[in-house]
Amino acid sequence: MAKTLDWIKAHYDRVALIAAAAFLLISAISIWWSAIEFGNRLLSPQPPPAKTASPPAVAVELDRAAEQLQHPAQWKGSTRSGLFVPEKHFIGADGLPATLQNTQVHPPVPNDWFEKFGLPIEDADVLDQDPDKDGFTNQDEWQGGTDPKNKDSHPDYLTKLHLVSATEEPFRYIFSSRIKDTFGINSIDQSEPTQFLKVGDVIRGTNFKIMKFTEKHARNQYGTNVDVSELFLEHEQSHAQVALVKEQVATSPQSIATFVYTWGGRREFEVRKDQEFSLKPVEEIKYKLVDVQPAKAVIVNTQQPNAPIEIGFAAP
Repeated sequence: MAKTLDWIKAHYDRVALIAAAAFLLISAISIWWSAIEFGNRLLSPQPPPAKTASPPAVAVELDRAAEQLQHPAQWKGSTRSGLFVPEKHFIGADGLPATLQNTQVHPPVPNDWFEKFGLPIEDADVLDQDPDKDGFTNQDEWQGGTDPKNKDSHPDYLTKLHLVSATEEPFRYIFSSRIKDTFGINSIDQSEPTQFLKVGDVIRGTNFKIMKFTEKHARNQYGTNVDVSELFLEHEQSHAQVALVKEQVATSPQSIATFVYTWGGRREFEVRKDQEFSLKPVEEIKYKLVDVQPAKAVIVNTQQPNAPIEIGFAAP
């Protein structure tokens, strides 16, 4: 034992180095073994803990809930309520964002009119569209209070008729007096002597013959009973007619109205006073021009001659 201690003392450095090397070797072996054990635990999954069985009613509810999670219901809504509801946005005339609730997108037509009929309010030309192909735009239908998606619901075709120009000419002669069955005819400028004529005579300087006389009286604006008897004239060649009311200037058949009709395209045409014309697509209806004035023309449906229709200039 004493020799061993003496040897250790004599070789202390060597002994310390051997002891340290042995300690490190043992530590390395221990770490390696621990790593192997840890890896084995990772590769061997632990069985899940046993579940407690649910009662039958609860199990059914759980299955139903799982099914709903697999196939979620689609969110549907017919009204604008709640959060996260899509809202159409536009850039207003002032350059700022706007919605259907605070901006009229296509004035003067209200936004709810487009929504009512399912029209594309986001289209810049929606007012000029004709979804039912009846010849009337959405703006025409709104103005007429009709259904823009029903071709049998549309404004009157006469709404497409406007006056372009009117050339009003007075008839050169006036029915000025009457003595029994003789009528006094004067020029409106009083430049010619009076003509005394009867039914069947032709007014000198014209081709108009007196065809009929009708005696009439009516009260004027002051309540006075006045003579408004009429002489009916007819042109011998053209058969154009003129009614001369006593002491009133009549409109000449030479008066012309120029119209524009915009249904199914644009058509411009002239009509002389007392001339008849028709409009597509209902060409069996005949209209007659009965009066021409500087700001309007008056026509009648020949089937309803006592219901005058005034046709003015188109809105600018």
